[in-house]
Amino acid sequence: MALTAVGVLAGCSGSDEGKKYDVPKSLCGISLDSGLIDELLPSGSKIDVQEKNPGPSRKRCQVIIDGESAFEVSQEWWPEGDTVVDVAQGVPEVESAVLTDDSDSLLTGTGAVQQARCTSSERPDHVLFITAQVHADGVDDSAAMQELITAYTRAVEGSATCR
Repeated sequence: MALTAVGVLAGCSGSDEGKKYDVPKSLCGISLDSGLIDELLPSGSKIDVQEKNPGPSRKRCQVIIDGESAFEVSQEWWPEGDTVVDVAQGVPEVESAVLTDDSDSLLTGTGAVQQARCTSSERPDHVLFITAQVHADGVDDSAAMQELITAYTRAVEGSATCR
């Protein structure tokens, strides 16, 4: 019985087993420890990272494994006054999320929304939010998602985006 439980728990997050690609050390110009990204990616043979900018206030970085969208993070400028709850309405992966104690993030094992602490002279009266979404089946790890969203948000706060 204990072996079964371990097998189920091990299947909850990404692992190196079955990964024939190199995990990136950055997501569209934002450097991260590849171990943080690795935990949220599925097995596969080929990886492709694509930056898409669907509008002037949104930058999206999509990770594609074997031709399928597996994971994405985005940086989104929202009008001042909007909250993580407002942003989360457009992120299906955080539907069951609980607001954190500091009220600046929502989190599940497959998605997160966090408010960045920065301003931009190019976008006065706006607030930056970071979203992360896992699209791959079988990947659900709230501890890994918490580590990734926190590290990614801090890295964005230290980048040119927040200057």
